Amino acid sequence: MRKTVLITGVNGFLGNALWRCVNKYSKQFRVFGVDVAVRRPRNKNIFCCDLLDEKKVTRLLAKIKPDIVFHLAGGRMNGKKELLKGNFATTELLLNAVASVRSLKPRIVIPGSAAEYGRPLRRGQRMTEGTRPRPVNWYGFVKHLQTSLGLRSAGEGLDVVIARIFNITGTGTPSTLAAGSFARTIALIEQGKSSPVIETSGLSSKRDFLDVDDVASALLALALKGKRGEIYNVCSGRSYAVRDILKKLLSFSKRKDIRVNEKKERSSSGFDSLGSNAKIRKTTHWRPRVSILKSLKNTLQYYRKTT
Repeated sequence: MRKTVLITGVNGFLGNALWRCVNKYSKQFRVFGVDVAVRRPRNKNIFCCDLLDEKKVTRLLAKIKPDIVFHLAGGRMNGKKELLKGNFATTELLLNAVASVRSLKPRIVIPGSAAEYGRPLRRGQRMTEGTRPRPVNWYGFVKHLQTSLGLRSAGEGLDVVIARIFNITGTGTPSTLAAGSFARTIALIEQGKSSPVIETSGLSSKRDFLDVDDVASALLALALKGKRGEIYNVCSGRSYAVRDILKKLLSFSKRKDIRVNEKKERSSSGFDSLGSNAKIRKTTHWRPRVSILKSLKNTLQYYRKTT
């Protein structure tokens, strides 16, 4: 019997990748999506719904009766209030709605963020799920609130798993992320729409990058094999300097005259982020499959097609 899957934020970067991933297994899953976007739905299984309207969300859950819910709405947003609404408030409402439908007992996967960890205490420290969160920005703080809410709900009986996701690259990477910003600028330069200069900063920082398709497969693995009330890092286990990411993207460019203008930054503004994926590998046998080179090529190709 097929499991019913619901993806909130289905029109987003990660939601779109997860939609593709789960639909590959059409004999195992029946997939529905929900978003607040006004764009025309791709098919009859995608609904528009205000995720801050508890009555509407409750009705949708009662209608679909999902076995698995991936709550991917929210993410990085402009403004503190928007971050709280998009991440914390929608999560609280969703969990309350699930609890209110008596016949509903879904597995709920909530995405955390490496930003919850903040700066490592020592150079080269590998973040594990046992590392104490010390967020240094509002986004990390809000995501940690979201995680804490999910864990509390798991303690109260809901089947919640937390996927703590590190930095994502690949097809559809938004320009608000470093790799997406670089790729978009390079695509504009190649098309003659921008001068051959990339203005940037923070190139000395290191990040743990993982392709969006690998993140999607990790989320599905956690939905099927993760343990209730547990946090799992979703990462590659390798770190790359942002400078090297930019160099790799430039090496794929058709233009060889692009100049990088690196702005000076405060010594305290950048930090390294490296995760351990030992826990998710042991529990689910998931592992990354897309190389960083392939992922960055996909990122650039996406902007060549859409810019």
